[in-house]
Amino acid sequence: PVRSVLLAPCIKLTKYVQAGRGKYIEIPTLTKEERSPDAPKEGEDDGRPHCKINIDCCTFDRVLVYIMSILYPLECKFALDLSEVNNLSHAADELGLQSLSDLCASQLSSFISRVRKEKYIRFSEVKKRNESNELLIILDGMVLDITRWIDEHPGGPSIIPSQALNIDCTCFFEMYHVSRQSFLYLKSFYIGELLPADLSNLPKNDIIASEGFLHSLRTYTDQWRVKVQEKVDENIHKSL
Repeated sequence: PVRSVLLAPCIKLTKYVQAGRGKYIEIPTLTKEERSPDAPKEGEDDGRPHCKINIDCCTFDRVLVYIMSILYPLECKFALDLSEVNNLSHAADELGLQSLSDLCASQLSSFISRVRKEKYIRFSEVKKRNESNELLIILDGMVLDITRWIDEHPGGPSIIPSQALNIDCTCFFEMYHVSRQSFLYLKSFYIGELLPADLSNLPKNDIIASEGFLHSLRTYTDQWRVKVQEKVDENIHKSL
């Protein structure tokens, strides 16, 4: 949502968009020289100001929220989801918003450098890193590094370490996250895939995630989960 402090000046633009109409009848319309090159031809409209940008409304709303976070950083926070990076990057280029372009580029670079694409993550590594003051969790085969974020967890910093370490925590994720909005943050923590053999050998829970939840989760995450293709060890011993 865009708060009124930013929405108010946007609404004020109405008088220019509606120039020459209704209560805005006295607002002067643009001359031919002032009109945008892609404006309707003279006679096809009433000479109102014209601006055309190739950005969908939902993306433009997100741009407004970003601008508000820049203007009022203490009141408004902007969390960039990687699933919207491409659309926001395009919008930033269209609008000449360099700071948003830089943010999108850094997020893409972070994902590419962080995620392990050519090798599975072993469960032994997850346990070792959890014993070394890191915090890695396993969600439906995905390995998520939430070390830096845990203090911001809405449910508090203790519930995940006490319930979700070194197991497949999918059932707990479903239990505590009714809204699918929680899916939006997963890509930011994703670092790779657990070895399938290790996944099948994880400690079992009495409760399992529902098929409906798994379908929703996989439908969303399949957009960016890596398909690991491990390279065969070159040191192959052949028996003759």
